[in-house]
Amino acid sequence: MLKHCLTVSFRNLWRNKFHSAINIFGLAIGISACLVIFLLVRFELSYNKGFTGYEHIYRIHSSFSGLFSGLNRGAPTATAPYIKENFKGIEAVTHFHTYSATVKAAGGNQQDFGKQDKLALTSPDYFKVFDSYQWLAGSPEQSLSQPHQVVLTNDKAKLYFGDLPADQYLNKELFYRDSLRLTVSGVVAKLPFNTDLEITDFISFATIESSWLKRSYGRVDWSSVNSSSQVFIKADANTTFADIEAQLPLLAARYKEKSTWDAENKFNLQPLADLHYNAGSGIFDFSREPAHMPTLTTLSIVAILLLLIGCINFINLETAQAVRRAKEVGVRKVMGSDRIRLVVQFISESTLIALFSLLLALPFTEAGLLFFSEFIPAGVIFSIIEVLPFLVGILVVVGILAGAYPAFVLSSFLPALALKNTAFANSSQSRSAYLRKALIVFQFTFAQILIIGTLVVGWQIRYILNKDLGFSKEAVIYFDTPWWEKSEKIELLKNEIRTLSDVKDFSMSDAPPSANGWSSSTLEHKNKTGVSKVNTFRKNGDTTYLDFYNIKLVAGRNLLESDTVKELLINETLLKNLGFDSPEQAIGEVVSFNNAQLPIVGVVKDFHIQSMHNAIEPVVLGCENKNFNCFNLRFHTTAGEDLKASITKIEAAWKKIYPDTPFAYTFLDDTIKNFYQSEQRISKLINTATLFAIFISCLGLFGLASYSTTQRTKEIGIRKVMGASVRQIMWLLSSEFLVFVLIAFVLAVPAAIWVSNLWLKGYAYHINLSIWMFIVTALAAMAIAFSTISLKTIRAAQRNPVESLRHE
Repeated sequence: MLKHCLTVSFRNLWRNKFHSAINIFGLAIGISACLVIFLLVRFELSYNKGFTGYEHIYRIHSSFSGLFSGLNRGAPTATAPYIKENFKGIEAVTHFHTYSATVKAAGGNQQDFGKQDKLALTSPDYFKVFDSYQWLAGSPEQSLSQPHQVVLTNDKAKLYFGDLPADQYLNKELFYRDSLRLTVSGVVAKLPFNTDLEITDFISFATIESSWLKRSYGRVDWSSVNSSSQVFIKADANTTFADIEAQLPLLAARYKEKSTWDAENKFNLQPLADLHYNAGSGIFDFSREPAHMPTLTTLSIVAILLLLIGCINFINLETAQAVRRAKEVGVRKVMGSDRIRLVVQFISESTLIALFSLLLALPFTEAGLLFFSEFIPAGVIFSIIEVLPFLVGILVVVGILAGAYPAFVLSSFLPALALKNTAFANSSQSRSAYLRKALIVFQFTFAQILIIGTLVVGWQIRYILNKDLGFSKEAVIYFDTPWWEKSEKIELLKNEIRTLSDVKDFSMSDAPPSANGWSSSTLEHKNKTGVSKVNTFRKNGDTTYLDFYNIKLVAGRNLLESDTVKELLINETLLKNLGFDSPEQAIGEVVSFNNAQLPIVGVVKDFHIQSMHNAIEPVVLGCENKNFNCFNLRFHTTAGEDLKASITKIEAAWKKIYPDTPFAYTFLDDTIKNFYQSEQRISKLINTATLFAIFISCLGLFGLASYSTTQRTKEIGIRKVMGASVRQIMWLLSSEFLVFVLIAFVLAVPAAIWVSNLWLKGYAYHINLSIWMFIVTALAAMAIAFSTISLKTIRAAQRNPVESLRHE
């Protein structure tokens, strides 16, 4: 029976090549899109889940009142010992400092490996919390117990010393930041799974007290909270999230008792598995942008809908072919076939189509991964063996479930009616026609929602990239000098830059106006009604900072040169928050900021220090020359080759002063664009999904138009004989489908408005939905549908009526 079913299925597919090709191609595109998204989503959801007992590992992070997003991934250095002594249900606690340093091999050649970022200062407790590391040499108990020890991952050991057996790396020496001499005491295998804990060099905590590191990392206290200082705990199997969370007020009370900061701090518990899905939650400052769970959910929905559109094509075209196959069904039933045999036959055909579609989808998937390679993580790998269950699932869903409805419709024909070509005379077959129309409407509803989404996302991205930020960002590069180097070197570099004619102007600061880093403190002002407290962001720049970035001064004067902050500028938002009626009223007022009484000497126009997701924050600017290590440069030219030559000159000047530190610079334009990497990825995905949805829908529409035209061939011939023009014939054949597209538009608009407004709520500054977006969508959908149908109808309308009347 199986052989017979396959033989007949192949024969029918070959006999209806055009019909089969549309089905196979449409399904292949839907399957490949679904598969690409599945690989991406699976990859992102796998992060940090390879650690043993990852469900019981949490990070303690701080939440200060009024700070940006309320989150600092760090915790006071005294947190870990306090938890170890006072919390119940804790299996292990670890505290580490993330770290970066230049690295050189000790010995004769002293090979320079440049700046290495994925370093950490930690203790053996780290490997108690994260016990999934495979030790190739050394042991977790001893390898970080003594001063001047470092444990390396095997790939980093190979970089430093070449390809050697693991035990031969032991006792080799490295220099960190030129003078910190460390001995390799252990080697661990690089973790074989996706994780945000990408630490490669583990330096023993004991090294801190016996080296110059104690100046920066030696204190164990409650007042110092830094994002590089992180605490993780591992609960025992019987302790729940709620059990630990209930003990966190003990930490807050201890902080309030011991900290010298005048700020409220609430400690929070963050599951290890959540690190990858929250902004600012990465282990390192340079951690890649986190996965966005709503985006992953949206992608999953889009994948399912694209696959569903392909299935709808199949159902529509199969049920539309029912009239052609009615006689076949009648003959088979007369010859003794029962309904079950017919259902098996038709499902075998649909499964065969699904199998061919799946095979065609595999190269499409490879092409899709290459097309999206710029934002698909490098670890996303397409392995047929790994995704085999998923492919089998698709084969079952598409082949059996999508094929079931057409199979039951076709097998339900009564033999007598089928042989007389009147199988569609009964109401059940009329219901099939209504279902086809409903499915066409569904396809184009989804496609038009995507078209509107494409317009909204694209327009919003253009808006946020072109909106006036309150400062000039064009042709600006910035770079930081090593914070551990002496300030005299900064002066030498300044003098070198002043001699370069390519540099138009430059300014010194702690950071550009808009950058990834931020600092915030509480500002207080006494007035007639009491004390106003405002959590305020801080920016420091020299006396040229305002002119360099074209930040407008609306009242008062600029800052005077000073090595420490002695006076402040405030922005208009802070002015309003402090209750001043005018900028002039604030001049001369004294505020308390960072435990100092400082006068306000000027008010500047508001400018954006963060992305457009956030409203403009209260900001103060001060001058603190001794702490400036960020150079802000603008060149005379912005032309490609000339600009490259100018930057080369800056790099040459840098190497004179910092020969052992690589020169790294950033265009301010790029920093601002990077705020919206997620949006740009979403835009490309929506654009591609829209093209796929439209293409698959048009394939189905073309197939149905072809079938409809064939069924009405004689009618077309008669109408032409009676004097109908080509235009009238085309309208006759197209109007019904265009009505479906119009109905789909009416259904798409409210859904698109709801989704678009929901997405735009994520921005403090955003576009407003405009009527033209919907007009463009309607016209585009109608034009696409009409063009698709016309490919078939224009030939039918131009056909010789004699040939049409001979058609059977």
